[in-house]
Amino acid sequence: MSHVDAIRLVAACAQCEMALVRDDSVAGPLLVQAARAGEATEAEPYLTAAARLARGLNPRDGSPGSRARRKVVQALVRAASTEAGALALRGPRGGPAG
Repeated sequence: MSHVDAIRLVAACAQCEMALVRDDSVAGPLLVQAARAGEATEAEPYLTAAARLARGLNPRDGSPGSRARRKVVQALVRAASTEAGALALRGPRGGPAG
């Protein structure tokens, strides 16, 4: 993954997290896009699991189970964001950026 692609993945994770926090219906599609962008990276398992769990989440469902599921999805996205950030910090050739 290029340095620029890693930075884009960080941004995609941030978009997903904000959509989840806002209970926005675009969270699911954003997660699918982020999972594709994160293929073959350390972030991929987190994003794939988050996208799978987010399927069928109803932003208007305020039940405890739905809220808990949303929190798990958010935690997975945060973990993916951390991995993507580490990729971006490694720089273009795997060394420190800068």
